[in-house]
Amino acid sequence: MRGEKKSMRPLHNKAEKECFEAAAAKGWEALKRGWPDFIMFKGGRVICVEVKKLDAIDLKEEQHKVMQALARSGIECYKWTPESGLQPISVEPAQL
Repeated sequence: MRGEKKSMRPLHNKAEKECFEAAAAKGWEALKRGWPDFIMFKGGRVICVEVKKLDAIDLKEEQHKVMQALARSGIECYKWTPESGLQPISVEPAQL
């Protein structure tokens, strides 16, 4: 569910753990989950695509957060299902 904080898997890579802790100390939120299934390139165009097997399946909380951040940064983001093909991810206003 969106809004609930899930704990991140433990970081076993020492350098990643140090980076995560340094970023958190400066107020950054770091995610290792939620990245799109595909980043696609064609000509000069870049799109991100999250694949779901059914239209009814929503993006997970981390997926939603990452896709929104990418879309707000100007990257085209889509959900793809066999029933509907590419469906654009609508950009929600950033919460202050």
